[in-house]
Amino acid sequence: MKLSRCRNVIIKILITTLIITISSFCFSGCDRKKEVPHVKNSPPAEKKLPPKWYIRFSVKDQRSTAYTEESGAPKAANGQPYFLGGIAVHPRYPINDGGSPLEPILPFGTVIYLSKPVTIQGQQYNSLTVMDTGDVYHGLWPGYPYWIDIFHGTSNYYNVKEARDYGIPLIDYYWYEEWK
Repeated sequence: MKLSRCRNVIIKILITTLIITISSFCFSGCDRKKEVPHVKNSPPAEKKLPPKWYIRFSVKDQRSTAYTEESGAPKAANGQPYFLGGIAVHPRYPINDGGSPLEPILPFGTVIYLSKPVTIQGQQYNSLTVMDTGDVYHGLWPGYPYWIDIFHGTSNYYNVKEARDYGIPLIDYYWYEEWK
């Protein structure tokens, strides 16, 4: 009887050891991260894009004006709605010289940085973004190629008054363009 009990204990130990061994292989295999096969034509993860270079342009003593738009007016020349902090600039070439009003002297989306902030509807702006073109014949400000017209909001009594009160001051500003 002692021999059979000993045999049963040994068998139980062997079965327990076998179960533990199989379980450890199974669970350790589940924790392993699957390797991602290398796909041909995919760039390596460490590949860096070449740096972009920018040129800073600046202008001094340029005329600036202010304007408003009626509610429901067509979109700005860039095809987007008007927004506070947006400006209009001259087209690259006057229309009477065959220029397009949709090609501004500063590309749409260019951010200009002002030497002195301007106030629009009680908010001060240090930078403005090109969204529109104006003075398509260059007749109003021919001596100021980098004139800007600052959008002051939808036409109502207060915005029109603020735009009129803005006047025609001279301003200095700068912007960056990607070097190509």
